[in-house]
Amino acid sequence: MRRFVPLARKVNFILVSSLALGIGAAIVYLAYAQNRDLRRANAENLQRQSEILYQSIKNAMLPGEAPVAVRLFADIRQATGTFEVSLYRADGVEAFSDNRTIETVNANLERIYFRAKPLLMSDARMIAADMNFTRAVQERRTVLYQQAEGERSYALIYKTLLNLPKCAGCHGSTHTVRGVIHIRSDVTREAVQQRNNLLLAAAIFAVLVPLLAVLLARFLQVTLVRPVRHLGEVCAGVRGGDFSVRARIGSRDEIGALGERVNEMVQGLYERFQLSKFVSGSTLQSIRNRERGAKASMTLFFSDVRSFTAYAERHPPEQVVEALNRLLNVQTEIIHRNGGDVDKFVGDAVVAVFSGERREENACRSALEIQEELGRAAGYDGLKVGIGLDSGEVILGLVGSEKRADFTVIGDHVNVAARLCAAARPGMVLVTESVYSPLRARVKARGPAHLKVKGKTEALAVYQILALPGGPA
Repeated sequence: MRRFVPLARKVNFILVSSLALGIGAAIVYLAYAQNRDLRRANAENLQRQSEILYQSIKNAMLPGEAPVAVRLFADIRQATGTFEVSLYRADGVEAFSDNRTIETVNANLERIYFRAKPLLMSDARMIAADMNFTRAVQERRTVLYQQAEGERSYALIYKTLLNLPKCAGCHGSTHTVRGVIHIRSDVTREAVQQRNNLLLAAAIFAVLVPLLAVLLARFLQVTLVRPVRHLGEVCAGVRGGDFSVRARIGSRDEIGALGERVNEMVQGLYERFQLSKFVSGSTLQSIRNRERGAKASMTLFFSDVRSFTAYAERHPPEQVVEALNRLLNVQTEIIHRNGGDVDKFVGDAVVAVFSGERREENACRSALEIQEELGRAAGYDGLKVGIGLDSGEVILGLVGSEKRADFTVIGDHVNVAARLCAAARPGMVLVTESVYSPLRARVKARGPAHLKVKGKTEALAVYQILALPGGPA
């Protein structure tokens, strides 16, 4: 048996998964885009600052005014504690820490063009081994990167000062890079803002997804899950035989339309169920199997109310119908209880058939139980029935016109059973040799008597059944 999974669980799973994926992806993208734009703005700002410094240094260096550049760097450091500027030669030694550049220029010009000056910077520094500095020098391009130092975050840039043709006369043409501008900017606040953006996105996700999931689940519970469950309960009720149940769905959508169709179906089933009371089980089975005609060995049961015409003349119609219905109802219940099938009602007569290996026994037991019930009960206004049974091969099939047909049994044994019923006195059960013979060793009977039956040249051996072990005596 396949494991039952409630629809509500499936809907909730799809909702939570869809919301988590959709909103999660949107929030992650927004947080990523915001942080990306923040990093990009920082990088562009650092690039602009390095370009300004580049132009300032170049303008100061052309006339040999190195002190101007040194004062510029010092002023920048004093102006902000979060921004550091340095200038290094290509070999990593900090610029303006000695007179080597002046000496090189004078040597290239072959005359004393610039006079040696007091050291502009003391304690010459050499940049620590840094692969980004090496890349900037070797690749002659600007290198921008970010690093953390303890709890602080810094954005750093190395921008190369190229040895342009107009500079080669003084500085020589043996090298391409004259120096490297190093800018170090404290971006801790921006990094914290990026982290806060991510935390805010996570908080929004943690609150928004469950909230929307609950709201949407509630909405779907009311508009989809509950109506579908209600339709299932209606169908279960109909399956159990309760045709009074109806789908009560007020929504004007596909679910509401489905509820209307279910109600129409239940009404149709109820009408068919009511009609089935007027159709024999063999007729229904024939319709299901689409049978047109077949031969079968059966035991035929005929019962008829004795003196019913006189009873009907003495009593009002309502009482007549009520008494007849009680008689027919009790006979039907007993016949069905013993495995028989009521073929039809003809006025106050009952025509039934029994099939199977124990058809003769079941038919006799039904007849004896009916006679016992009518004999001891006072609710039948003293009405009695006579019963006739015969067993043999008959023809079953749909008989009638295209517009009105009935599945019934026809054949000689049907006529014989009807004749025995007509001959039976009130409270009597008459059977033929074909019914009596299989039960000879078990049944208590009287006979045989020879009965002349219309349509037969010879008299039939007939037995009156008195008792059957296991049944009424």
